[in-house]
Amino acid sequence: MRRRSISRIRSTDMLLTLATYAVGGRRFEHLPGNPEQPALVLVHGLLHRGIVMRSLAKFLNGRGYPVYIYDYKTTRSGIVEHGRKFTEFLRSLPEERVGIVTHSMGGLLTRVALCGLSGTPEAAKIGRVVMLAPPHHGSQMAEDVSRRFPPSKLMVRPLAELSNREGAVCRTLPVPRGFEIGVVAGDDDGKVSIESTKLDGIADHVVVHARHVFIMFLPETRRQILAFLDTGRFLH
Repeated sequence: MRRRSISRIRSTDMLLTLATYAVGGRRFEHLPGNPEQPALVLVHGLLHRGIVMRSLAKFLNGRGYPVYIYDYKTTRSGIVEHGRKFTEFLRSLPEERVGIVTHSMGGLLTRVALCGLSGTPEAAKIGRVVMLAPPHHGSQMAEDVSRRFPPSKLMVRPLAELSNREGAVCRTLPVPRGFEIGVVAGDDDGKVSIESTKLDGIADHVVVHARHVFIMFLPETRRQILAFLDTGRFLH
């Protein structure tokens, strides 16, 4: 059953209509755009909700892209389960061309989803993927919090999975092949090291001056996102 509510969001130069849906227990928001452009799916990270991606969504929508903001409750399931649900969301999209822009743990969900789509007809519609500050090899902060405060692992299920210790889930996820993936890392991230954002087989990697929680808001990050979506390469 599909429920829809409409809210209007005023930006500096236009009035956007943002539609919020709930389908099969998954929430997302949609900004229609130029049908000639690939749709973009934005995926937030741990302890955030979809609202944190709205500013980036409006920016990309202003460049003509139709945009979906995928929303999920980050603390309730592990990375793999979140990724499987995201796989089904991608399968449900009607567009023939879909790009993805992620922040933090959203990049790990996307790795699971892309591996799930690999070898299926739906894989052909996935275009370029930009990951902002993805903890591919884990986070020392996640390790410290989960070790020093054990109850946190029960309250925030993916926390221990995001550790940088050997054998942590994030370090054992398969690497998707056959997709164009670019990574933007922050040189002053504070949560995820530059080395942790690197992944074998990706198309490109660039470093910007950014903190982890603010990276998606910065003009330089957005310039790099547009460059990769357009050309498959960042600006170096």
